[in-house]
Amino acid sequence: MAITNYTELQAAVAAWHHRDVTQIPDFIKLAEVRINNILASRLAETDASLTATVLSRYIALPADFGSVYQLWLTTYEPRREILYILPEDLTVFDDSDGRPYFYTIDGSNIAFDRAADIAYTYTLRYKARYSIATTSTNDILTTYPDIYLFGSLVEACLFARDDPSIFEQRFQSAIDNAQLSESSNKKLARIRSDNALMSSSRMLNILSGDL
Repeated sequence: MAITNYTELQAAVAAWHHRDVTQIPDFIKLAEVRINNILASRLAETDASLTATVLSRYIALPADFGSVYQLWLTTYEPRREILYILPEDLTVFDDSDGRPYFYTIDGSNIAFDRAADIAYTYTLRYKARYSIATTSTNDILTTYPDIYLFGSLVEACLFARDDPSIFEQRFQSAIDNAQLSESSNKKLARIRSDNALMSSSRMLNILSGDL
């Protein structure tokens, strides 16, 4: 049985579970929550082009935003990375607008250390959250259909008060195999220093605009 889209996935869950019940979309959704939370996949990495609103510190995150990787200012060449700061550590300059140097994630927005004085442009690299009921298919279903299938069957067994252990093992094995495959794409990545390890003198230079 081919499993290439949402409709075929529902049929496969019904066939494996030996029950074609109306709750199958719920099983898939619950499995997808687990997939979004635990699977670190290059396939979920994507870019979004963002534009600042003049005199605002905030830019709305993409609707499918899961977690951030990097943010670059692209108004000028070469592009420059804007550094991430924990929300509680972000110093906000309410009395001056200009080019930002730091940002954090504040609810459904990117929050910068100061309001924009012009409509700066950015590229946001982030992990997207999958919603197969909306998109019908995605790269995970195409590349690793067993993750969706066995994850959904775990939820189906829990609903029916059946033992989910066999399907849980298959799900965990599928996740492990996917993680192993995906990790090979990260082996050549350079180690980046943690923002918290920056020296105080470096921080002062950044705040003064001397990069």
